[in-house]
Amino acid sequence: MAPGVAAGFGYFASTTLSDLTGAQLPWWPLSTLCVLGTGVLGWLRVTLSAKVLGVALVLEVLVLLVMDVGVLADRGTAALDITSFDPSVLSSSGGMAGMFVLVIGAFTGFEATAIYAEEARDPERTVPRATFIAIGFLALFYAAGVWILMGGFGTDRSVSMARSSDGPQLTFHAADRFVGPWLADSMHVLIVVSAFAATLAFHNAAARYLYALGREGLLPRRLGRVSARQGSPVTAVVAQTVFGLVIVVGGALIDADPYAEIFLWTNSTGVLGIMIMQALAALAVCFFFRRDRRGMSVWRVAVAPLIAFVGLALLSVLATLHFDLLTGRTGAVNAALLVPLPVVLVAGFVVALRIRRADPGRYARLTEVDVERD
Repeated sequence: MAPGVAAGFGYFASTTLSDLTGAQLPWWPLSTLCVLGTGVLGWLRVTLSAKVLGVALVLEVLVLLVMDVGVLADRGTAALDITSFDPSVLSSSGGMAGMFVLVIGAFTGFEATAIYAEEARDPERTVPRATFIAIGFLALFYAAGVWILMGGFGTDRSVSMARSSDGPQLTFHAADRFVGPWLADSMHVLIVVSAFAATLAFHNAAARYLYALGREGLLPRRLGRVSARQGSPVTAVVAQTVFGLVIVVGGALIDADPYAEIFLWTNSTGVLGIMIMQALAALAVCFFFRRDRRGMSVWRVAVAPLIAFVGLALLSVLATLHFDLLTGRTGAVNAALLVPLPVVLVAGFVVALRIRRADPGRYARLTEVDVERD
């Protein structure tokens, strides 16, 4: 997903630069700079990346809050149209299953808090807290923002505008109409900032997965090296950066569309893969604690994970059946994008079973992380 979002960064940066200054610059040099920039930040301590992501998040939230205030100031209580929450409106619009697929994709990343446990000072406290804050904030902020946005134009008109070819511009139209052109321009710039921040987040997550898998021997052990100075997974960061450059440069050489192909195709496979991993992780929690709850409640280690597994499994099936909503394509393209998921899944099981047979002790240690060992 990281190089796909980097391609999206190049696309947004190129179009924004053209709109604001008239300068014409291809997308791929900008995407290359994005990949290299995230690689450098990934090499440095995770706290620096967190500060960059934090600044980007605050700026993005501020402009959306300004738009919300502008809509409410102009429309008043008329902007708070409860018709938007009427189930009949949702069902009549069609594509309910596809809608949930897109929504779960928008929440992708909340689980990334867990992969930073070994770099957190107090992981048992900060990781759960950060996870719940992220989910709660996203749910409330997304819901309130979209509700007010729809109320600005009216529910029916908002739906028709969103369905039109100009649908992606709906938020910018609202900012321009209810606040002013300066806010719409700011939003265009912050989309570029947001794309960089997303690339950095995915890059860091991918590098730490590579590091963990390398450390445990599921991938080449060299990926498990840590920088003595920075404390970051240096080899994994370099590997992820090189991978990103290959995708971006390769896409440029074959003249692929940075958004409709590189971004959508890589992220469609990525979103579905993450949903399946989340479902399997929820199921793994149930099995891990089946004999020893370690002092935790049945709800926490059995009931809640089982509910999560069922929900995520259903969403994964829906995402597969409605994969065209994520890719914008059908037929052979979608089949080619779906094939890697079962292949990698089977490969992972084969590697794990080989380790289990050859070294049971090492297999048992796969369920541990450094913070538990310490």
